[in-house]
Amino acid sequence: MAAPMGRRSGHRTIGQMLVVFSLSLTGLVLMVGLVVDGGYALVQRRSSQNSADFAALAGARIVAEWIAGNKTDGTDTNVKAAIVASNSVNGGAAITFGATGSPVYVAVDGAVLGYVGGGSIPSAAVGVQVSTNHSWTPYFLRLAGITTWSAGATATARGGYYDGGPPGGVFPAGIAEAFFDGRVPCAGDVSNSPDSPCYPQRLTPGNLNVPGGFGWLKFGCDGMGLGQDPPDNAGGCATSLGFLQTEIGPPSRSFGCCSAIGLDGSADQIGSLPGNKVSADCSYWIDSNALVTVPVWDVAGGSGSNAWYHIVGYTGFQITGCDGGKDLEGVWRQPFYLGPTTTVPGFAGAPLAVQLVR
Repeated sequence: MAAPMGRRSGHRTIGQMLVVFSLSLTGLVLMVGLVVDGGYALVQRRSSQNSADFAALAGARIVAEWIAGNKTDGTDTNVKAAIVASNSVNGGAAITFGATGSPVYVAVDGAVLGYVGGGSIPSAAVGVQVSTNHSWTPYFLRLAGITTWSAGATATARGGYYDGGPPGGVFPAGIAEAFFDGRVPCAGDVSNSPDSPCYPQRLTPGNLNVPGGFGWLKFGCDGMGLGQDPPDNAGGCATSLGFLQTEIGPPSRSFGCCSAIGLDGSADQIGSLPGNKVSADCSYWIDSNALVTVPVWDVAGGSGSNAWYHIVGYTGFQITGCDGGKDLEGVWRQPFYLGPTTTVPGFAGAPLAVQLVR
């Protein structure tokens, strides 16, 4: 006997509702999946970019050492090792070297010069380009058959000499450019061996650089204190030991100095702080083993309060002794700064730098 018409219609309605509910539930899962997994994908994309950035900077740092003439540490092997180590720490997938998409050396104009890991750094190299990838399994979208998702990123970084003004405060003692001739920077602990590059050296020469000046500088004043333009009286700078101490620091009281050397409007001259400041106190820097930035000069002129030093760049020192105004001692430590970079040193011993250019 045939089922009543009403019962057949009710079964059809329930079936349609189940289909609609199933489709709606699937759509809801996909929407939630896109929101949750899509948000996670953005996080992974940022992580992948961070991995590429840091790996490129790590490789460019080795290139900078190579540009500076350090053929012991500045090698293709070390560039590869630096990229691998950085990428591993930042969670990137394993990098394949010597194949399409693998790290390469780049020239100033961005042209690719060859693969990292090929045995040598190309002569025109100024940096590296690195691509990284992060892969993961989606949380919700795998229910829709999407079992793998990945995010890749690429970064290019340059290495070389620093081509900018000094970052932060500057220690008020000028170092002669001639000091760096034939020297290499200290890379280890302070040494007691006179033959070691980490053996403390006298940074002020112990005699007069200019009439009345032992190398102490004054750049913490208002007005024209960075140069000595008559008839201004040293730009308002004092010449006392107390004034010098406010320049020495500690860091919260350290004065900044100058802009990038050689640029229009930059202050390439710093006034000499005359006299022998015997009781100059550098204990903060000595006790903290801190690296200080110091100006480097090539020529000087004038005398007394009107003397000046012509600044050609900056570098880093660890101050180890300050027993009187004529006996400032320390070890040279060639610093790394964040760019801009250049392949031209400016002076022997110029600081190095790395810079993202992606």
